[in-house]
Amino acid sequence: MKKTLFSLALVASMATSAFAQEADSVAAPQSNWKVSGITGANTAQTALVNWSAGGENSVAWNVYLNATANYKKDKWSWDNALVTDFGMTYTTSNEWLKNVDKLNLSSKVGHLISRHWSISALGDLLTQFSRGYDASTNPNVSGNRDKYISNLFAPGYLTAALGADYKPNDNLSLLLSPVTGKMTFVLDKKLSDAGAFGVKPGKKLLAELGASVVANYKQKLASNIDFSTKLTLFTAYNSDFGNIDVNWDMMIAFKINKFLTTTLTTNLIYDDNVKSVDKAGNPRGPKVQFREVLGLGLAYSF
Repeated sequence: MKKTLFSLALVASMATSAFAQEADSVAAPQSNWKVSGITGANTAQTALVNWSAGGENSVAWNVYLNATANYKKDKWSWDNALVTDFGMTYTTSNEWLKNVDKLNLSSKVGHLISRHWSISALGDLLTQFSRGYDASTNPNVSGNRDKYISNLFAPGYLTAALGADYKPNDNLSLLLSPVTGKMTFVLDKKLSDAGAFGVKPGKKLLAELGASVVANYKQKLASNIDFSTKLTLFTAYNSDFGNIDVNWDMMIAFKINKFLTTTLTTNLIYDDNVKSVDKAGNPRGPKVQFREVLGLGLAYSF
């Protein structure tokens, strides 16, 4: 009798365990979405007292968000990315000026045609949040508020591309597009009247057709180090064909402990339509633009 009761209890226990596992699998099916990212805030400060070598007191801060939401089912994929970064610096001479300002939203839909290749369509929007001023201009001084050199959607870049996408794994994506439309918006009247960012004076849109390459790569270099980069190359099918516009972003996040993270972000830009101006105000050719921000602050990864 005892053996019978023990056998029944064992069978009941096994059945209950199997039912629970089946219920868990039904209740929590594997999602086709994969969401990840990092967000945080950095600060930096310099204080000088009777400093014979010279310099200025300064305070800087920035907040950022790098997030991805990717969908994959059967032969279809849909990759979405949002990159935002905004920060300001305070110095004794210029008071508050922004030192970083970026809003980038991209979305790409693909259909698999082989093991690693897809036919994909990409949409990419790049702009900024607020007005930008030359480093020598203090916008807090009366009369300087209108001396800005950039603004929201001035410039704004909207890119639409169709091509072949190579994805050997979840970390690397390389889109080759022979059909790419690039639209440069300058919706601020003052800047459009000045012909800023390559538009004709008085116009608010510059449309170009060309070819592009868009590469995205991310990698966990160590358990506490995350690396991500995006490179966009574009050349227009016009008399300037072969002149390549470059936009290259890179970010390394080094997690010190549960709360503190050091981040290094860089951005390299070369735009053939954006002409430089020397100190005397004379127009010059386009130049390579580079920005680097090293910060220590709070961060959260997901």
